[in-house]
Amino acid sequence: MNSLWPIAAGMAPCLLALAAGQWQARGLRARCAQLQAALAAQRDTEMRLDFIAHHDSLTGLPNRLQFQMQLEHGVAYARRHDSLLAVLFVDIDHFKTINDTLGHDAGDQVLVQFGQRLRQCVREVDTVARQGGDEFIVLLTELRTGADAQQVAEKIMKAIAEPFTINGGLMPVAASIGVAVYPDDDEDIETLIEKADLAMYAAKQRGKGASLRFLPSMQARAYSSLILETALRHAQEHNEFILTYQPKLDLKEQKVTGVKALLRWKHPELGLVMPLDFLPVLEQSALILPVGAWVMTTAAAQARRWMERGHALTVAVHLSPRQFFHKEIAQVLAAALEKAGVPGRCIELEITEAMLIDKAQNAEEILQQFKQLGVRIAISDFGTGYASLNYLRRFSVDVVKIDKSFVDDLSRGGAMVRAIIEMAHTLNMKVVAAGVESEEQLAQLSEMGCDEAFGFCLSAPVPPEEVEALLAGSQQRVEMLTS
Repeated sequence: MNSLWPIAAGMAPCLLALAAGQWQARGLRARCAQLQAALAAQRDTEMRLDFIAHHDSLTGLPNRLQFQMQLEHGVAYARRHDSLLAVLFVDIDHFKTINDTLGHDAGDQVLVQFGQRLRQCVREVDTVARQGGDEFIVLLTELRTGADAQQVAEKIMKAIAEPFTINGGLMPVAASIGVAVYPDDDEDIETLIEKADLAMYAAKQRGKGASLRFLPSMQARAYSSLILETALRHAQEHNEFILTYQPKLDLKEQKVTGVKALLRWKHPELGLVMPLDFLPVLEQSALILPVGAWVMTTAAAQARRWMERGHALTVAVHLSPRQFFHKEIAQVLAAALEKAGVPGRCIELEITEAMLIDKAQNAEEILQQFKQLGVRIAISDFGTGYASLNYLRRFSVDVVKIDKSFVDDLSRGGAMVRAIIEMAHTLNMKVVAAGVESEEQLAQLSEMGCDEAFGFCLSAPVPPEEVEALLAGSQQRVEMLTS
């Protein structure tokens, strides 16, 4: 036993060293496991950050940055393999209405479902991205012809035509699509996207709910519109706009009871520019808001001057959709009335049927604000849209203006005009005929019971001082207008 002790004593350090080595190995393994877990977590974080950087947080689709990268790869592939690719710019029609009427949660549901439907319409090799807001952009690669892209656009239109399920209910959604093809339409990436965007806007101008392939004429029109908008901005800053007034005749009293205010551009070199040449561009730009405010203020001031001269005339002012749905439109009108010192009844606001139909809830709220100011509300093109007289009663409309197309064809459409007049009177609405061109039309409308009329048969739009000349005298008879 004693002889074994030295051996055991000699082995002790070795055993201790072995135990220490095992403990150290265990520590290293634990440390390695910790490092591996940390590296995995870091990779997951990096992947999440990379996904966030390249994808839309709401729809999960690639974002603009990722789309740009995919487009660059697609163009490089198309160059090498002598193939085509296409960019589709897709914009949801009336999306602001959805947000305004149903709330942003409903709008988000539409965006998510819209993105899903786009994704279902394309192949795995294609890319669907959210450009921002209600705009989506699609990349179609490895195409044989430009017609292939248009077929996909039509497929998307059919898929979108199916109602969307929003908050448990069904809701129709429409979109406009612009198509540009590489290299047929352009070889530059940024320009290709711009041309798809131009085609989309052309589709919207056509009436929305359409898809169009880019055409060079679209670029020319866009450039012309840009130049015209710049000139209109200069006109607004240098007071080149004026108002003319077209007298409106009370057919029963045979006297002028109101006028329609019409915007004109008094160009320093071109002379008097008619609305058809500039109004569409003006109404599509933000300029319509300051110019529209000027029209209201000027019309109210003119009503005040006529009132001081003993002429109680109602001045009709047309509102574009952009003006009507602007959040401060009621305040702008109230300020114009207060500045001029006239009651609201001196102003008649003209809006279209479509403005009521498209955004009924918003329209009703805005019209209630107008009513509180005492102004009259007129539908300027009744009969061309989808509104019924009972529907208009909901909005407390005061005046129904029969569209010129009905007046032009009284020989065939007289029964419809007569029915509109009778129903409007039942609902305590006045009826005005627009665009009266002949004495015969005037006599027919008067016989039907139409309340008021205006058109070139009575008088062309004239400066305010000429309106006063037409009003001169106590009788104010129609002979004064037609002489």
